[in-house]
Amino acid sequence: MAHYVVADVHGEADRFHAMLEKIRFCADDTMYILGDVVDRGPDGITLLQEIMQTPNMVMLLGNHEYMMLQYFSPDASGEEIRRWNRNGNAPTKASYLKRKAREQRAILEYLQTLPTHLELTINGRNFYLVHGFPAENVHDEVWLRPSMDAPNPKPGFQVIVGHTKVLSLIKPEKERIAFATDLENRGDHLKIYHGPGFIDIDCGCGYEMPIKKLACIRLEDMLEYYQ
Repeated sequence: MAHYVVADVHGEADRFHAMLEKIRFCADDTMYILGDVVDRGPDGITLLQEIMQTPNMVMLLGNHEYMMLQYFSPDASGEEIRRWNRNGNAPTKASYLKRKAREQRAILEYLQTLPTHLELTINGRNFYLVHGFPAENVHDEVWLRPSMDAPNPKPGFQVIVGHTKVLSLIKPEKERIAFATDLENRGDHLKIYHGPGFIDIDCGCGYEMPIKKLACIRLEDMLEYYQ
């Protein structure tokens, strides 16, 4: 029995399923998904429905699911509609609108139940899982982006986040571009970032860049997997 964490799948079903095969995911294991299953890639809604039907997959709310909920709210503001429209929602929206009304209701009802964070203890080690960064409200937990040297806001817990691509942690932009170029030239890829206050596992899945990967970490021994 093992506990795994992924984040920011962004509709890349092939990559997600290949990861499940790589880790030999089985009914005795648990997969924690730190949000942003939808948008950018083509299979967000299909993946959501798969996760909904898989008891040992536990999903957290990401900012893209948060935007989707706002968009389909009866009282959605113009800015909320525009925000999701400019954040890679086209494949998700098209797929969602093809579903029957009962499927659409089930998806939105599921998203409304998602927590913004989870606290776990695995082999005596405490973990705080969250999409963006630990905070006091839903909006901030799905939207906040830490700096590379951000201190741990949850002493006693190992904080694990997605949302912010590990490449985006590198400042300034010139250094970020140089880092990405070097990785590409070496045929390498983005890897999980272990900082003083958090671990970032968003390695760019869903984006059009050759150095992207879907990253996964096993909580028992912190072993890393890439697909």
